[in-house]
Amino acid sequence: MTGIWHDEGKGLVPLPAQPYANEQALHSSIERAPAMLPLPGQPRLVILGREVQLGNGYADLVAVDADSGRPVVIEVKLAANSDRRAVFAQVLGYASYVFRLSATAFEELMQPHVAARGHATVADAVAAEIGDGSFDIETFRIGMAEELEKGNARCVVVLDAAPTDLIELAGYLQTVTNDRLDIDLVTVMAYNVRGSQVLVPQLVEPERALAASVRLTGVQGEAKPTPGSASFRDSVDSADPVHRESLRQLCDWAERLESDGLATLFTTVGKGRWVLNPRLPGQSRGMFTIWNDGGAYVSPQRSVIQDEAPNTLARLDHRLPGEIRQNNYLKSEISEGALALLRSAYEEAADRKTS
Repeated sequence: MTGIWHDEGKGLVPLPAQPYANEQALHSSIERAPAMLPLPGQPRLVILGREVQLGNGYADLVAVDADSGRPVVIEVKLAANSDRRAVFAQVLGYASYVFRLSATAFEELMQPHVAARGHATVADAVAAEIGDGSFDIETFRIGMAEELEKGNARCVVVLDAAPTDLIELAGYLQTVTNDRLDIDLVTVMAYNVRGSQVLVPQLVEPERALAASVRLTGVQGEAKPTPGSASFRDSVDSADPVHRESLRQLCDWAERLESDGLATLFTTVGKGRWVLNPRLPGQSRGMFTIWNDGGAYVSPQRSVIQDEAPNTLARLDHRLPGEIRQNNYLKSEISEGALALLRSAYEEAADRKTS
C-alpha cells in the first residue's frame, strides 16, 4: 500500500492519513495539478472546467488529453459522502452524454468554462497549458474531432479510500467496456508532514481482487467441498515446480491447524484449480482460503476475521497494510512469520469461543 512512513526512533511506522475538510478541497488540488493522477499511458491532462453540466448532472471536472484530444471526466468522492457508491453510475451517465457530442457541440459546451479561464477555444486552453513546444493546435483539433466522432472518452473516479465493493465494480467495468471508454480508479490520501499537507495518489488496479471473487464463484458452482486436504495435497505434485514448495508449505500450515483442533479442512476441486478452506470448527466459513491455481495464493475473508479475531486483524493490518480485504490475494511473501500471524487469527477465534 502506498503511504508515508516515518521513524520515531523505534523503527519505521506508517503516518496516519488525514481526512479532507471537504470534497471541494480535493477537487481544487486536482484542478491545480491534474498531472498528479497516475493514469495508465501517462496522459497530459488539461482541466477545461469545473462543475460542468453533462445531461442532468454536473461533472466535478472535465479535462482533455493534450496528446490525443480525448475528453476526460473526473469525479471526486470522499468516504463521508453518502452517495459515494453511486459514483460509477454518475460517471457512466456523463460518458453517455459525451458519447453523443460532436466536436462542435463539445466546443460549445466548454466555451463558457474556457472563457472563464481566459481562453477562446479548447485548443487555446490546451496550448496555454502545454508550453514545452510539443503542442500543435491543428493536430490537436483534428485529434479531438476524431476522438469525439468515435465516441471515445475517459472517466476517472478519485476517492480518498477505495472500499472492496467499489474496487470490484471498477474491475468489472474495466473488463466489460470496450476500447472507446477507459475507466480508472485513483485514491489520493492526505498526510500532514511538519505542518504541510502532502498528497499521495495511487492508481487502484482491481484485476487481482476481481479475479479472486470470480474464481471463487466459479469453483463453488463446479463442485461441492469434500472433507480433508488429500486431493489438494495430491494436486501439488502436478503443479508447476516453481510453486510446489509454497503449496506444500501452505498445505502443511492448514493441516497443523486441523491437527490442533483450530480448523476443519475442506477441499474444492474446479477446472484446473484446487481450493483448500480451513473452516472454523463447527462453521461453514474460514478466515483464509488457499489456492492452487497456476500458483500458490492465500485469500483472506476480512468479514470473518473481523467477527472472529478482531485483535489479530489489527495486527494483520499493521503487518500487511491494505492487503486484508475480502476475496483478494495477499501480495506479500507468505513467510513462516506471516503464517504464524495467520494462525494467530484461528487461535484467537478458539480462545474467544472458549471464553
